[in-house]
Amino acid sequence: MLHRHAFATPPRKRFLPRIPDARPLTPEGYLRLRRKAAGLEIRDLAVRLTGLRAALWEAGELPAGMLADGGDIVSVLVMLEAPGVRARMRETLDAIAAVMPFDADVYQQLADADPRRHPRVCRGCGTSTHDHDMPRWATATSCTRCDPAGDGL
Repeated sequence: MLHRHAFATPPRKRFLPRIPDARPLTPEGYLRLRRKAAGLEIRDLAVRLTGLRAALWEAGELPAGMLADGGDIVSVLVMLEAPGVRARMRETLDAIAAVMPFDADVYQQLADADPRRHPRVCRGCGTSTHDHDMPRWATATSCTRCDPAGDGL
C-alpha cells in the first residue's frame, strides 16, 4: 500500500550560470598558485616527485606515463608552468596531487572546459570550490584567508 503525504514540493531553483572571470585562470596559473601556497619552489616539488617516483618504482607500481622515465623533473615542472603548456599525461597530475595540495580535476577543467564552466578558484592561494577546507569567498576571486577584509560574497 502506498502512502500519500501532504508535503509541499519545494519550488525548483533556477540554475544560475557562472559568470566567467574577465581573465580566466589558466591551468599553469593554478599549478603555480597551489605550489606557492604549499610553500614550495619548483626544486622542492621536484625533490618530492623524485622521492615518490623512486618509492613507486621500488614497489613495482610506477605508472607507465608518470613523469617521463629518466627525464629531468625540474624541466618538466618549469614547462608545466609555462604559458599555454598543458600536461599530456594524467599520471603526471596525479603524482603532483600525491605530494602537495593540488586537484588534478580542477587542472583538467581549467585546461579543457569553456571558461563559463571553470570552477571558482582563489587567485591568492588556488583553493577551489571543490576543496573540502574551502573558506568563504571574500570577493569574486579571493577567499577569506587571502582577503580577510573582503565583502563576504
